[in-house]
Amino acid sequence: MVRISTVLSLCLIACGPSGADYAFERPEGCEMGCDDAGTDAGLSDAGPPEIPDEPLEDWDVAGAGPLSGVFAVEVTIPARAVVEVETRQLYRMRILQRDETLRMKITPCRFALPSVPSVATLSIPPRLETVLRGIAIEEEGPFLSAPEPIGATVTTPRSVVLLGADLADPEGDPLPTTEMPETALDQDEDGQPGVTVAADTVLCRTPGELYLALRATVEMSAVIDDLDRIEGGVVPTLDQSVLGVSDRCLNAAASLEIELLEGSRFTALRAGAIEDYDGNGNVSCPEIALRAVPLFGDFWAAP
Repeated sequence: MVRISTVLSLCLIACGPSGADYAFERPEGCEMGCDDAGTDAGLSDAGPPEIPDEPLEDWDVAGAGPLSGVFAVEVTIPARAVVEVETRQLYRMRILQRDETLRMKITPCRFALPSVPSVATLSIPPRLETVLRGIAIEEEGPFLSAPEPIGATVTTPRSVVLLGADLADPEGDPLPTTEMPETALDQDEDGQPGVTVAADTVLCRTPGELYLALRATVEMSAVIDDLDRIEGGVVPTLDQSVLGVSDRCLNAAASLEIELLEGSRFTALRAGAIEDYDGNGNVSCPEIALRAVPLFGDFWAAP
């Protein structure tokens, strides 16, 4: 069990350790942003995503092994905040296999943040979801334990995802803070420091926003017994900093303590023609998001 205090990560989104002194960013009466009201609607308000014309990566696939392909991946991370909660994420993962060597590209597609009953509900606005889908971790290496995938262990490269900060060393440098905000990056370009997460809490009359910098790493591993369905464990880590809030009523939620629990898991399903909505030979993140319910169940159904 790992004890943390946090607001958001690719692995777990919750609320940071000391909410009393976070900067108040929105002027009174503009808690949700007067300059662009409506553009940060939650997923339930955004409607189905558009399917951009994203061709398959131009990789040399000569001699590709049987594990090669595009996979839709769901990651589930259990946690506790007085009660047990969880966060889930969807990823696109492309694999090109040549014996033990795998070329892997992993892209976050959609995140569902945990809700703490009677305390807080957090969600990712469309603007930040677009930022997430622009992140890709690509690496080539000996990530398969044997040339024949069945019975072998597959591991993913250590993926470092940095949001809301511009650091010379993305993995090692400290995140910006309210006291030292020089490296904060308005990555979702909404005029607020860091990246913006929507927050609906019991102490606030209307939904508000949290402004964050965060860093998360994800590693996945599994023993393969099916070329079309891979299930295994996840090792998540995270670091975060709250850079501001849209309303002081969010300070209490920002001090909520969350524990990451053991047992994080992933399921990777090979994407096929039914997921390729536009028929261009590639399954993109928006297409995986549209197929989330038939692939992974009603958790992903719109509220």
